[in-house]
Amino acid sequence: MTMEVRAEQELPHAALLDSGWETRWAPTPAAEGSSGADRIREVAASGFATLAIPQEFGGAGCGLVEVASAQRALGASDPSAAIALNMHSFTVGLMADYWSRHRDTTWMLLEGIAGSKALVASAFAEPGGSPNFMSSRSSATETDKGYLVSGTKYPCSLATTATLVCLTARVEDTDETILALCPSATPGLTVEGDWPSLGMADSDTAKLVLRDVELDDRLVFHRGPADVIDDNVISGMVWFSVLLSATYHGVLSSLLDQAFRQVNRSGQYGPRVALLGRATRELLTLGGACRQLGRDFEDGRLSGRTALAAAIALRATLSDVRDRVTSALTPVLGSRLYTRDHPAAGLLVDSQATHHHPPSLLVCDQVVGDHCTGREISFDPAG
Repeated sequence: MTMEVRAEQELPHAALLDSGWETRWAPTPAAEGSSGADRIREVAASGFATLAIPQEFGGAGCGLVEVASAQRALGASDPSAAIALNMHSFTVGLMADYWSRHRDTTWMLLEGIAGSKALVASAFAEPGGSPNFMSSRSSATETDKGYLVSGTKYPCSLATTATLVCLTARVEDTDETILALCPSATPGLTVEGDWPSLGMADSDTAKLVLRDVELDDRLVFHRGPADVIDDNVISGMVWFSVLLSATYHGVLSSLLDQAFRQVNRSGQYGPRVALLGRATRELLTLGGACRQLGRDFEDGRLSGRTALAAAIALRATLSDVRDRVTSALTPVLGSRLYTRDHPAAGLLVDSQATHHHPPSLLVCDQVVGDHCTGREISFDPAG
């Protein structure tokens, strides 16, 4: 259902929150009994997988804000698929941005993704939850044809549904890291276990283990100094923060829908109206900030360390807004938030995942403060 139709059929709050979010893509209802992996594949095949790829390479040519709008629409209808595909959108968007800055052979990788409608997993997270997301424990040993990569990536969404894996690894005996695509069928790359999460259970998230995986040099689209804040880190952080915020904006909008329906069905308004209004204005403000950051970055009005600080600020604000929205809606929805299999309870648990994406909330305010006081930015709380 498109956001425009949803707004017409539901309530005025939907039209208010949907305003400004524009996308040519719209989700369709999931088939009854379909698994999370099936739903992810279905969404990807609907054109979602190629949204961020430039038109000259076979994609839809959507910019950051339009991809974010699609993520929000999916988040409102299918949180698990949305958070999984958010990693695909982030990775492909980062690659498209990289090509626009370098005009290099990355176009061949983008064209290949578009031609096969491939899903790309983002294998950056590693066990232990390091707050310094720029640091990779995986290793890459140079060979005549490329690299041998070993390491563990966890948690990794799209673990079984992706045909390509985007990964980073530190090059042995150097101070450099690589960014590369690796076909998921490559010998030595295995999916092990699953992610015992409370929510987002259908996001196809598991552990990827790489044991001397042969990586062709032609699949490496960047090699540079490790642990350095460069244009790739800045662009990646902006794309990630905007897409992540849009995705959870959709999830929280659905939770708000549940609350409005409950109040209208019961006819019990009174103090509940103010609580609904509080939750609505929180989401309205978050949505505006998310779109503005995306547009400013796309238009070049925001760049460099300033863009990085703004992206980190948005990521932290998302967590704050989630808690304020759920706090306002808890008295309205009551025991439904604690009832097994109730849609509101599922959305509440799914939305809690906002707090566990990088960068760690331990460092977000420190990063913004460091930038604003002219200090060196560090993503390591111990530093």
